[in-house]
Order: sequence, then structure tokens, then C-alpha cells
Amino acid sequence: MLRACLPKPEAVGGGTASFYQNLRTFLASAGIPFTDRLEDAWDVLFVNSWGLSFRTALHAKRSHPSAKLLHRVDGSALDYGREAIADLRQARVNLLADLTVFQSQYGRHATTRKYRVIRQDGPVIHNPVDVERFRPEGERVPLPGKVRVCAVTHSTNPRKGAAALYALAAAHSAVQFILVGRYEGLPALGNLHFLGYADRDALPRLLRSCDVFLMLAENEACPNVVLEAMASGLPVLYRDSGGTPELVGDCGRAVEPETFADALAWALEAGKALGEAARRRAVERFSPAVVFPRYLEALERCRRRPLPRRLDWPGLLRVDPAILLSVAGWGAARAAARLWVSAR
Repeated sequence: MLRACLPKPEAVGGGTASFYQNLRTFLASAGIPFTDRLEDAWDVLFVNSWGLSFRTALHAKRSHPSAKLLHRVDGSALDYGREAIADLRQARVNLLADLTVFQSQYGRHATTRKYRVIRQDGPVIHNPVDVERFRPEGERVPLPGKVRVCAVTHSTNPRKGAAALYALAAAHSAVQFILVGRYEGLPALGNLHFLGYADRDALPRLLRSCDVFLMLAENEACPNVVLEAMASGLPVLYRDSGGTPELVGDCGRAVEPETFADALAWALEAGKALGEAARRRAVERFSPAVVFPRYLEALERCRRRPLPRRLDWPGLLRVDPAILLSVAGWGAARAAARLWVSAR
């Protein structure tokens, strides 16, 4: 029987946490044993993006000579506005992968063509969404106004689109914008309602209490909040960027500042039909019962690759020059900061 190892990632939260919660639930329901301890016996090791160091992954694979390493690739850190050192970390780990899974077609493009981070190819398997937790039916919460547009982010990364959202709120005072998660620099606008962090119990109630979901992030490979909104029966208005168009399909519309009003009117007018279509799409394409069997099928087809020889690593690790330059700048900045602190 297959035994899985799901080591706890260094950074917990957001989409990574949701993925592992859904995976553990699926494995338990399927009777597949799993552990988070690398020293236990296992047949497949799940590694998420840059969440496990190369040294740890190498030791784990050497200690389990017949096991496979599955590398789940999100996207390029540099493309997403994170420190490029994360790209270098996941490029190194990918040298050890027996199976590489991309979270979207865009994620594959960003990490293999736009920025040369991942050398191996593999299937595209979109993220799952808990369609039982996130659903149109259920408890709601009272929210202000007649037209409520929801936006969710767990990061203050500028590419999450907060500035663009604030600009829309300033230009459309009759629309109530319900903000969930983390936001900085909130302007004093009466139609901006910041609710703070919502856990996995509160978020479904908030989503189904709104009319439309708004996604203005750039270059996200497979945003879980979009899937959660669709499963909750919300049409999605989004910036035409990253993997979001792949997820939404005909259940929403790409918007620019000048087209937001028309797109919102369209989404509200067709709200019932769009919401039903979004829910159906989430269940049929992104439910754990659909997504995780694809992982198992891909694992069954793949074979364990030999570990690269130490002398081969420099030649194999040919990443994008932009990443190397960014890492060099990051390293220089850290060194300068340490010198400044030690000189005080």
C-alpha cells in the first residue's frame, strides 16, 4: 500500500495550508497512510515549491532508496514578487524530483519558459477546493449595502492588487467592498469594509454573503481563493493575469478599471446563472475527489530517477540569469544589513 510523507512546510498559511488540509482529508478517506515525519517509512514524499530544503530532500531520498519525490510547483517567486532566492531553492529541489506537478498551465509557463526555474516537465493538476465546506447553502453574515464585492488575500505583496482595489473603491462609491485577510494602507473610504482574517469556518459564511468575488492579483499560478469563491457560488471578476483565467472559464469576466462597472452590472444581472455555473465548475473540475486521484495516477506512471552525481549539479542547475542577479542583490543587501547592525 502507498504510504505518503507530507512534511510540515517552513512557511504555513494561505494556499499551501489549504492544499495539505485537503490532501490529508483525502488520504484518510481513501485509507492511505501518511506521516509528517521524514524518518518514518514512506513511498512518496510531497515537496511543495521551496518549502523543503535541498539538503533535507536529498537526505530523505537517500534514506528511502525505493521511494519517489513529488515536487508540487506553484510558480516563479521572482514572477510573483517574492525574493528570487526561493526560485533558486526550488530549482535545486527539482533536481531530485521523480515527478513534477504544475498547479496550472500558467505556472508551467512561468517556471519553464518565462523564467527558467524548473528543468523537468510534468502534468498540470490544478489545486483542489473543499466543495463541502465552501458551498452556496449555509449560514450567512449581515453585510452593509446592496451590492457587495468580496476580495481576499493573506499577503501584503504589492502584486496582490490592493492599490488597484482601493482605486476601484474610490471610483465606485455605491459598491461595498468586503476585504478579508491582510491589507495595508487602507484609505478612509466609507465603502471599504476590512474584516481581518477569517478562518476556514468564517470564510465560507463571508463568501456566500457577497454577490461577486474580485481578484486583482498578478501572476498567481493557481489562487485558491478563486476556487473557494466559485465553490461558494460567486461569479468572479478578475485581472487577466496568471492562472486565474484557466480556473474561472465562463464563470466570470476579466476587468480593467474602465470596464469594471459594465462587468459588475453583467455579473449581477446574470448572478444566479453564473453562480450555479461557478459551483458546477468547482465540483466537476476542482473537488478533491477529482484532483487527488490524478496525483495518484501520475505517481503510478512515474519511475524513480537516479540521484544526480555531485559533479553534475552545477551543469544541471542552469537557472534564469535574472534570478541569479536578483539573488546576488538580495545577498549583498543582507550582508550590508549585517555589517550595519554589527557597526552600531
